[in-house]
Amino acid sequence: MDLLSKLNNIIESLPYLFSEGWLTLALIVLLTLDLCYSNGNKRMLYVLAIITVIVDIIYLAFFAIPSFDQLMMFTIVNTSWSIKLKILVDFCALLLFYQLWARHPKSQHEKGEGEWIVLALGMLIGGHVLIIANDFVLAILAMELISLPSYLLTAFKNNKIGTEAAIKYFIFGAISTAITIYGASLMYGLTGGVDLQSAATFADQNSVLFMLAVIFIVIGFLFKLGAFPMHVWVPDVYQSAPIEAVAFFSTMPKVASTIFLYRFFYFSEVCNNPYISYFLLLAALFSMFIGNLSALYQKGMRRLMGYSSIAGAGFILIGIVNINDMSSYALYYFLWAYVIGNFAIFYFIGEVEDQTGDDRLESIKGIGWTNASLIWGPAIVVSAISLIGLPPAAGFTGKLLIFSSLWDLYMSNSEIYYAIVMVLGLLNTAISIAYYIKIPFNIYHRKEKGNITFNPYITPLIFILGLSLFILFIIPSIIL
Repeated sequence: MDLLSKLNNIIESLPYLFSEGWLTLALIVLLTLDLCYSNGNKRMLYVLAIITVIVDIIYLAFFAIPSFDQLMMFTIVNTSWSIKLKILVDFCALLLFYQLWARHPKSQHEKGEGEWIVLALGMLIGGHVLIIANDFVLAILAMELISLPSYLLTAFKNNKIGTEAAIKYFIFGAISTAITIYGASLMYGLTGGVDLQSAATFADQNSVLFMLAVIFIVIGFLFKLGAFPMHVWVPDVYQSAPIEAVAFFSTMPKVASTIFLYRFFYFSEVCNNPYISYFLLLAALFSMFIGNLSALYQKGMRRLMGYSSIAGAGFILIGIVNINDMSSYALYYFLWAYVIGNFAIFYFIGEVEDQTGDDRLESIKGIGWTNASLIWGPAIVVSAISLIGLPPAAGFTGKLLIFSSLWDLYMSNSEIYYAIVMVLGLLNTAISIAYYIKIPFNIYHRKEKGNITFNPYITPLIFILGLSLFILFIIPSIIL
């Protein structure tokens, strides 16, 4: 392809990047407004950020045009599935900005409000780019665009604990990125290309060097998923970062990393190599067992949710192993249920911390017996049930689809280890009941009576999120 053809390909690809261009423009405008009105109340910036994301969702839902061609010289893909996933990460950002707006009173000016918006929008742009990335260079850049603001947000409280957690987060992030870059360089040396399709053309996918390249590439994205063996940072970051940041960390990067990994395995067909499948399934099992067993002993809700996030990454990895259409639908539905359930719980934890000053389970004993709790109480119960994977909540359908895709893989390959992983996954679902149930159990503790006054802007949204999980269980076709 000559230079003119390359330039034409790039120009023709630009309309497919309207969403990312819009978010970048909004980031620049909001940053400028923040600098121009440095001494004023910044609450209006949150409103503008919310409007920005809503406009992007409307564009993606009704006006974005999918393409089945590789764009920008095979650098990006913009299929209908990519568009749907970009709507999901936009939804994560929308919930984040609403939480920031609701938790900052009109009369209160807090330092760093403008930085919140700029860093969060930067992470969102990184999530968009990672979802559409079709080569390792762009994917690594997108991953760093997500990671660098995450380190800053972790230390945003400017205290010793947050700074220590941010340093640990940064060190693990740097190590995982270095490993991924090394894996990508190995892949380039073997295949002569950095796009995902190049891996499928390599003749000897069973060679040790090729398998090492794949595993090294995957390692960096396991870091963003919070999966074994790159999970060590999760509990400390969840404990120390601002609650709004934790809710965002637990959802948006997971969605973007999941989609890139799935696309990598789909195009490269590396999962046909049994050793790669062994690696993914072992990472999934270790993630589930480490997360669930550690969560059993937690007395604080933040660390409990941190370890549950590690376990959730294990279920995501199970869905990634199978690269057929059924698995893609399973992952998409599971991620929606996961995002909604996580945000509902973190909204709740944030309100509890504002009222009691800590996140211990003991601090929520008996708070569900007030009239106000009739709105948020059942929603939290449904969210906890959804994260467990029980009916009548969307999490049940999500895990059912994940296990069904694994069963389909077992039936088509007759490999016993797929059945073993499914049984152990079901066992982990049973284990998770023991700690998720602590949240509703303490809320409706009969021997104690508590009272927490929730933010009037947060309470309705918790109810809507809980109701959404129930509706998605009844009518899953809404998002599928």
